[in-house]
Amino acid sequence: MAEKKVVCINKTPTHDDTHHHITHIGVGSDTGYSERLSVSTVIANLKSPNGDRYYVLGNYGAKSWVIVKQCPRCKSTHEIISTTPDNTTTDNLLSLPECAA
Repeated sequence: MAEKKVVCINKTPTHDDTHHHITHIGVGSDTGYSERLSVSTVIANLKSPNGDRYYVLGNYGAKSWVIVKQCPRCKSTHEIISTTPDNTTTDNLLSLPECAA
Protein backbone atom coordinates (compact mmCIF):
# COMPACT_ATOMS: atom_id res chain seq x y z
CA MET A 1 0.00 0.00 0.00
CA ALA A 2 1.34 3.41 -0.97
CA GLU A 3 0.15 6.94 -0.26
CA LYS A 4 -0.17 8.89 -3.50
CA LYS A 5 -0.73 12.61 -3.96
CA VAL A 6 -3.55 13.59 -6.34
CA VAL A 7 -2.42 16.57 -8.43
CA CYS A 8 -5.10 16.80 -11.15
CA ILE A 9 -8.43 15.38 -12.27
CA ASN A 10 -10.38 14.81 -15.47
CA LYS A 11 -14.10 15.37 -15.97
CA THR A 12 -15.97 15.19 -19.24
CA PRO A 13 -17.24 17.08 -21.08
CA THR A 14 -15.78 19.98 -19.03
CA HIS A 15 -14.11 20.45 -15.67
CA ASP A 16 -16.93 22.66 -14.38
CA ASP A 17 -19.80 20.40 -15.46
CA THR A 18 -21.85 19.72 -12.31
CA HIS A 19 -23.83 16.92 -13.96
CA HIS A 20 -20.91 14.57 -14.55
CA HIS A 21 -18.43 12.85 -12.27
CA ILE A 22 -14.66 12.78 -12.17
CA THR A 23 -13.45 10.10 -14.60
CA HIS A 24 -9.70 10.03 -13.86
CA ILE A 25 -7.17 11.37 -11.37
CA GLY A 26 -3.51 12.13 -11.88
CA VAL A 27 -1.09 11.21 -9.11
CA GLY A 28 2.42 12.57 -8.83
CA SER A 29 4.19 15.63 -7.46
CA ASP A 30 4.08 19.41 -7.74
CA THR A 31 5.84 19.13 -11.11
CA GLY A 32 2.95 17.16 -12.63
CA TYR A 33 1.34 13.77 -12.75
CA SER A 34 3.27 10.58 -13.38
CA GLU A 35 0.32 8.22 -13.42
CA ARG A 36 -3.30 8.70 -14.54
CA LEU A 37 -5.86 6.36 -12.98
CA SER A 38 -9.51 5.71 -13.73
CA VAL A 39 -11.96 6.29 -10.90
CA SER A 40 -12.91 2.59 -11.00
CA THR A 41 -9.25 1.70 -10.30
CA VAL A 42 -9.08 4.23 -7.45
CA ILE A 43 -12.30 2.86 -5.91
CA ALA A 44 -11.01 -0.72 -6.16
CA ASN A 45 -7.75 0.29 -4.45
CA LEU A 46 -9.59 2.14 -1.69
CA LYS A 47 -11.84 -0.85 -1.03
CA SER A 48 -8.88 -3.22 -0.85
CA PRO A 49 -7.17 -3.50 2.54
CA ASN A 50 -3.79 -3.49 0.76
CA GLY A 51 -4.68 -0.99 -1.97
CA ASP A 52 -3.08 2.39 -2.48
CA ARG A 53 -4.42 5.44 -0.63
CA TYR A 54 -4.80 8.88 -2.20
CA TYR A 55 -4.78 12.39 -0.78
CA VAL A 56 -5.04 16.02 -1.81
CA LEU A 57 -2.61 18.41 -0.15
CA GLY A 58 -4.17 21.63 1.14
CA ASN A 59 -2.60 25.08 1.35
CA TYR A 60 -1.20 24.52 4.83
CA GLY A 61 0.16 21.03 4.25
CA ALA A 62 -2.83 19.13 5.62
CA LYS A 63 -3.79 15.95 3.81
CA SER A 64 -7.40 15.43 2.83
CA TRP A 65 -7.90 11.74 2.08
CA VAL A 66 -9.81 10.47 -0.94
CA ILE A 67 -12.80 8.33 0.06
CA VAL A 68 -15.54 6.35 -1.68
CA LYS A 69 -19.13 7.46 -1.21
CA GLN A 70 -22.51 7.15 -2.85
CA CYS A 71 -23.44 9.86 -5.35
CA PRO A 72 -26.03 12.03 -3.58
CA ARG A 73 -27.70 13.05 -6.87
CA CYS A 74 -27.71 9.80 -8.84
CA LYS A 75 -30.97 7.91 -9.13
CA SER A 76 -29.23 4.54 -9.07
CA THR A 77 -26.60 3.40 -6.63
CA HIS A 78 -23.40 4.86 -7.97
CA GLU A 79 -20.07 5.17 -6.16
CA ILE A 80 -17.92 8.23 -6.60
CA ILE A 81 -14.74 9.57 -5.02
CA SER A 82 -14.59 12.58 -2.75
CA THR A 83 -12.31 13.91 -0.03
CA THR A 84 -12.72 13.82 3.72
CA PRO A 85 -14.55 16.93 4.94
CA ASP A 86 -12.71 19.73 6.69
CA ASN A 87 -12.83 23.52 7.01
CA THR A 88 -11.41 24.43 3.60
CA THR A 89 -12.13 23.83 -0.07
CA THR A 90 -8.49 24.12 -1.22
CA ASP A 91 -7.96 20.40 -0.72
CA ASN A 92 -11.05 19.19 -2.57
CA LEU A 93 -10.70 17.13 -5.73
CA LEU A 94 -12.68 19.68 -7.73
CA SER A 95 -10.23 22.44 -6.77
CA LEU A 96 -7.47 20.63 -8.70
CA PRO A 97 -6.59 21.51 -12.30
CA GLU A 98 -7.46 19.36 -15.30
CA CYS A 99 -4.86 16.69 -16.15
CA ALA A 100 -3.23 17.65 -19.45
CA ALA A 101 -3.32 15.09 -22.21
